[in-house]
Amino acid sequence: MKSKADKRATRVQPSQIALLLQLPPENEAVSPSSDLKSESGHFVSRSHPNISPPSSLSEPGGKVIRGSPRAMSLQANSPTGSDSNIRNESPWDTYKKYYECDLAGTVIVCVRASDGRAARAIRRFSSRDSDKILKVLRSTNHKNVASVWEFFRTSDALYTLGEFDPLSLDHIVACKAFPDQQQLAAIMSQFLEGLAHLVTQGFHHTALYCSSVLMNLNGEVKIARVDCCIPRQTSRVQASDLAPVSRIMMELMQNYAKDDGVVGIDDLERWSTCPAAIEFLSAITSASSFEELKKVCEPPSNFAPNSLIVFQQPFLTEIRWSLGDLIGLAWFALISARTFYSYTWNPNGGPA
Repeated sequence: MKSKADKRATRVQPSQIALLLQLPPENEAVSPSSDLKSESGHFVSRSHPNISPPSSLSEPGGKVIRGSPRAMSLQANSPTGSDSNIRNESPWDTYKKYYECDLAGTVIVCVRASDGRAARAIRRFSSRDSDKILKVLRSTNHKNVASVWEFFRTSDALYTLGEFDPLSLDHIVACKAFPDQQQLAAIMSQFLEGLAHLVTQGFHHTALYCSSVLMNLNGEVKIARVDCCIPRQTSRVQASDLAPVSRIMMELMQNYAKDDGVVGIDDLERWSTCPAAIEFLSAITSASSFEELKKVCEPPSNFAPNSLIVFQQPFLTEIRWSLGDLIGLAWFALISARTFYSYTWNPNGGPA
């Protein structure tokens, strides 16, 4: 049986972080390293390291366009997904690069060149994958799945521009604090709703780890890495659909998942006040469909009506939670993990 992993606690030096922003809700981003040294002196290795930069929310950026306004966002199953709404130009005509980081895949942190008021996330995909990426994004439009505001196409690449979410669940696993039962329920409820949406839309996500699930400083959780989505061969929910649920939940509860697909928690004492979480984790392994577990119930007050999918286990139906329960944990994770990034200084301003 795998022994309990140590929690990581590291220090971040503000002077080492480029593009440091001033105010919440979305600020600088941080992330665990691949191998970090804990307070006890042990090295903790992770197979899915992340890097993160700073962030801020404001209106989506873009060029000033004269004449009638045109829609730039891509909505699922709507005409805005047509090629006429993809800008056939480089994003660097409009946005200024700052640095790259590994946050649910490689992200280029940028600001709009004309004002630079907010950090944005640009992801680059090979032109040969553009049809696949567009197909997935045209079919998925959900608050718990990472979305895209604008597309840019060049001869060799497709670029997507979206909101910058400065955390992943790897940050939560890496920080010194374990989530309490409200925070665990808030994370898992949102993750499961996003996963159920992908399954409903006919996609199987092949790389669902803590490192591929984003979280912002408002507590919103979103499944990312849409490039890892493939069409489902069957409409039936399979073990491969539910395996990431138990793996992610184990990591959140004890910092690691057991080997060889074994599901369980070693330190039951920590969760003795929340037996429903243990029961839910066990129920995942025996479920044969989402229908066995999920049902629609009254959502928290900060969600739109009929928007929340939760599960029949008491863990997610009896524990009341809100996005606000995650704000403190998110900010603590932001400042307690080491930041890694790729940045080259340019004397003319911005990165080289």
